[in-house]
Amino acid sequence: MMESTKTGDSDSGHNGDLYISQAESEVDRDSPTLETVSGFSTSSSPLPPEPFEPHFWVKFTGEVTKNGDVVKYTIKTWRRNDERTEFVVERQYEDIEWLEHCLITSNPIPGLIIPPLPPKPAITSEMAEIKSKKQLGSDTRTLIGDEFDKDCRHLEHYLKLLVSHHVFGKDEALEKFLTEKEPPPRAKVKKGIFSWLSDSIESRKGSHKDCEEYFQKERDWANQYSAYMKEASQAFNGIIYAQQRLSGVLGHLATTLTLSTGSNDEVNKLTHRLCTKFSECLEEVKNGLEEISYSDDSTLGDYFELYTRYLEAEKEMLFRRTCLLVAYENSNKALDKAKPNKRDAAEEAKLLAEKSFEECTDIARQEMKYFHRQRAAIFQDRLVRFTEEQVRCRKDLCMVLTKYLTNVKEFQAPCSEE
Repeated sequence: MMESTKTGDSDSGHNGDLYISQAESEVDRDSPTLETVSGFSTSSSPLPPEPFEPHFWVKFTGEVTKNGDVVKYTIKTWRRNDERTEFVVERQYEDIEWLEHCLITSNPIPGLIIPPLPPKPAITSEMAEIKSKKQLGSDTRTLIGDEFDKDCRHLEHYLKLLVSHHVFGKDEALEKFLTEKEPPPRAKVKKGIFSWLSDSIESRKGSHKDCEEYFQKERDWANQYSAYMKEASQAFNGIIYAQQRLSGVLGHLATTLTLSTGSNDEVNKLTHRLCTKFSECLEEVKNGLEEISYSDDSTLGDYFELYTRYLEAEKEMLFRRTCLLVAYENSNKALDKAKPNKRDAAEEAKLLAEKSFEECTDIARQEMKYFHRQRAAIFQDRLVRFTEEQVRCRKDLCMVLTKYLTNVKEFQAPCSEE
């Protein structure tokens, strides 16, 4: 059965929130410095003097088509220097997953912090049941429906991160993905296909000390901050899930209050009228809680979810650099032990390992600086939006409760006859 859903404004224009907000895409002179966000030295190589200018504007329209287990999202794209030409394409999650694979394999640069792909949306009944039990409790009989709006929001942000990336944003595969009507042919992405990301599991398990204090501090910070971010994300999601459960309970209670008692005498009629007013009030409170839950999820919830995964991406980058460092150290040892007839080959291997390590290190320094500035700027943006939404939603809910409280106070019960 074909189902078409629209979760947002499709013709909102490509200004404002269409592209990554200024807080997310630009690093200006007022952005936090590396000292203010992680306490590390800025003595290493600076950011590129001219930041990368994205080639495209990207927007998920909110139009989603579901046919069985196949979900297609509609994406609009404009070229930065030709805003009159519009590209409209339909893509599945698997197409975006294949795009990630193509970008990584065609740009195997160990020093890059790769924007993290959101997890696959829950589109099957089994996935929906697991999600519902997680959010509403293991004993719930309610299934949370498709959350296309949330899926579009996460996938759109991912594409914006790619488009604004100084390496991936120039890749031909990304341009074809955004502009060609038919999706690119893809093969199944197998586990382990990104094997270039790590050279040795044992290197990860070891406690190798970095030769540069700058990177050692960053690695220690990333490990600690990642744990804090996961904890904050879980706690914040716990609040959102509690609001969703309370909203469901209020909905059931509101429905129960409207049920007829079966008797038609005056007392029951009066009781039913009063219960109906309480039911209407509870329904409004339920709607208010759902709006609060949505705003929480789309502001700080999105931030915690994104950077929980983004910090793992940074740790992966630092691990890849450590692998190159180990390879460089091993090449030095091999050169020291090399016999005269093998010394030239050992020298060449050592120079190659040194070059790879130094190139990775230079790119990693720039990536980490941009990462920290971007992280701090996006957090500030989300925190402001979260606060504004909290104030707005609470004011709206207060007005609703005030209205119904006045109605109850003005409720006239007939006087009993003496």
